[in-house]
Amino acid sequence: MTDTSSINDARPTQWISPLSVTLGFAEIIADIAATAAAREREHRLPHDEIARLKAIGFGALRLPSDRGGHGVSLSELLVVARDVAAADSNIAHAFRNHLWQVETALRKRDHPFHAHVLALSAQKKTVGLSFTESDVKAAGARPTQVLSRLEWDASRDLYVGSGEKVYATGNLYNDAFVGLAVESRAGRTVQYVLERSAGVSNDDDWQGFGQRLTGSGTARFRDVTVPAAHLYPLDPPASEHAAPWGFTFHQVYLTNCIAGIVRRVALDAVDVLRTRGRNFYHGEAEHPADEAVLQSQLGRIRGYTASVEATADRAVAALQRACDAYGMDGEYEATLAATFAASEAKVVIDDLAPQIASWLIDLGSGSVVSRIGALDRHWRNIKVIASHNPRLYKERLLGQNLLTGQLPPTGAFF
Repeated sequence: MTDTSSINDARPTQWISPLSVTLGFAEIIADIAATAAAREREHRLPHDEIARLKAIGFGALRLPSDRGGHGVSLSELLVVARDVAAADSNIAHAFRNHLWQVETALRKRDHPFHAHVLALSAQKKTVGLSFTESDVKAAGARPTQVLSRLEWDASRDLYVGSGEKVYATGNLYNDAFVGLAVESRAGRTVQYVLERSAGVSNDDDWQGFGQRLTGSGTARFRDVTVPAAHLYPLDPPASEHAAPWGFTFHQVYLTNCIAGIVRRVALDAVDVLRTRGRNFYHGEAEHPADEAVLQSQLGRIRGYTASVEATADRAVAALQRACDAYGMDGEYEATLAATFAASEAKVVIDDLAPQIASWLIDLGSGSVVSRIGALDRHWRNIKVIASHNPRLYKERLLGQNLLTGQLPPTGAFF
């Protein structure tokens, strides 16, 4: 999918995929990359950059062209998303929940709730989530609803609700939010689509040491209103023959983001070695770029980067096969295979990617530890993304499956 042989090309956009170029995304992706370090230093939230991506249809890539999108395949979506992650992983990560909503809606487009999500996407809007982490500390606790109850206000002919969402990744930039709630008139659980209004606020209070600009703070909903027309019945129960692993997209997307960061590490490694002005006194060459051990280190970074991207591509290809098999006889097997491929990729990439980011510092030594270059962000961002659904549980599952045939869990957090 991705040709990493060009990471040391002198042209500033050579690392961007031909697909992104064809779609007209190359300029904005290059601009995002050029300003990423400055945003990190200044803690400048990427409102403008995300707005530009929305405007050219990044959030609508998967929609058919006759419905306001670009009509790309799932694997092609992830090619472009990796380009964005190589430019700034915060921005790619911020789109994840929206892109998952679109992916789900494309499968269930006949349901009015999902049709609404697709309509918003066609308008170049993005949709966030209104689910929160459960307060229950028991193992296996499930997420709870933010707007747990929507009260009917007859004087205004609409529903009103309040609540908060923690770890609201991307919600700072989203135009609408979806979730579940009990509506007061009939006492039934419904799905809702809530568009941003004065009652929605987002705090930039995410305290992570990486991915600092994803808008992952607290989302607050105060007396927000939802028209009755934007409440929908729950999705019908899945067929007993359907594959129960419906959340593999999440993990593949995050691993794909890490692959993008690793590509940026390789690009930065070239820049570091080309611009490093002096060698150690005990070096064997006058200029660092001519130093054999540093050339070897750069080659190591290049080789491992290619391996990381190839491993991610394998998981993406498996996810595409599962997508193609949706609703068909082979869906169960293809989806299970994608889940295992995603786990295998995560185990490998979560180990290798931080090491590659550390090699970048070795390559530049004291010349690159200044906060001005913000090169430490790569290691930090990798580790924070990797902390989602830790690989330790993936490793155990892979071993159990070989020994006993153990199947993966079906919950969203795996």
